[in-house]
Amino acid sequence: MYIIVMGFQMIIKVVLELTIMVEEIIKELNSKLFVKGKTEIGSFMGRWMSREVDPEIGKKYVCELSLPDLSVEDMQILPDGAKSPVYTDIDLDSNVVFKGIIWTAEHGGIVVSFAPDWIECFEIRGSGLNAYDSVKFVLDKEEISIYPYDVA
Repeated sequence: MYIIVMGFQMIIKVVLELTIMVEEIIKELNSKLFVKGKTEIGSFMGRWMSREVDPEIGKKYVCELSLPDLSVEDMQILPDGAKSPVYTDIDLDSNVVFKGIIWTAEHGGIVVSFAPDWIECFEIRGSGLNAYDSVKFVLDKEEISIYPYDVA
């Protein structure tokens, strides 16, 4: 599972690759299709963007996920003592909560981990985040696009 982050000034673009096992399919009146499921890092939800592949409950899909541009202001630094395993989860409002740990914050770049074998490089300068800070950010399901490209 990888994240590719391309940065310019204080904004980052995030593209993730992970496997989702579909647990629920939500069809909205406006023809939007959302899926809710499990990944290696926890619960996940987002908008299904494929017209060629229909999601099926119980199936696993290798997907590319696109998140909106994020800024340092989107990252909430959690208080000391809040250090716990990295994860994603879905809150009561169908928002996806990402929680991770800053592994390093030097030479103008930040490396954040959201899973033991999943390291992301955030190319942000002057962000004010420190190594070993626990951080989280929250995204609405509408902000997460899921592009399946293979069945796992």
